[in-house]
Amino acid sequence: MKTSLNKLSLALLLAAGMSSAHATYIESGDASNFLASAQLATDMQIQGTIGQGDEGDVYKLVFATGGLLTINATGQIGTNLDTNIALFDAGFQALIGNDDSGGLDSMLTYAISAGIYYIGIGDYEMYAINASNQVWFMDGLPSAGFGAVSHIENLISIDPGAYTLTLSVQPRSNGVPEPATVGLLGLGLLGLGIVRRKRA
Repeated sequence: MKTSLNKLSLALLLAAGMSSAHATYIESGDASNFLASAQLATDMQIQGTIGQGDEGDVYKLVFATGGLLTINATGQIGTNLDTNIALFDAGFQALIGNDDSGGLDSMLTYAISAGIYYIGIGDYEMYAINASNQVWFMDGLPSAGFGAVSHIENLISIDPGAYTLTLSVQPRSNGVPEPATVGLLGLGLLGLGIVRRKRA
């Protein structure tokens, strides 16, 4: 019985690990700071570098389903890279930004629908610039009617360093369990069945 429980525990750990595993997209060359020429990121974790004179990096993402998107940006330990991030929609409209979530890192959460979005990142302080050359500091919400953003830009000195963007999308609560949750429930029921047979 102890062996069966150990096997069940291992199976549950493996199932949980598989549902949280992330592949990583690595910045190709120097990502553009213009939304129209953003690099298409194909994974939920993105690694890149802000170099001296680098105005910022923009990534294009395509989400198959909607939900609550969370983006965590962390700078490489040992550098002074102070991450500053923002989220834009398919029409290049600024949605939300964040400068600090504690220390030099930044984080934002936003409810999205399925579709195309853009993430901009740079070293503090970052601005989104629209077609009329108006600027929005990438923190909090943009002013109403700010319009489509052309590019992002750092307007002061830059502290270079590597960064990691980690994304997650939590489905909106609709009473339907996720496949991973159903799988874990099934493994648990299977384990109870094995334990019950051993006792009989």
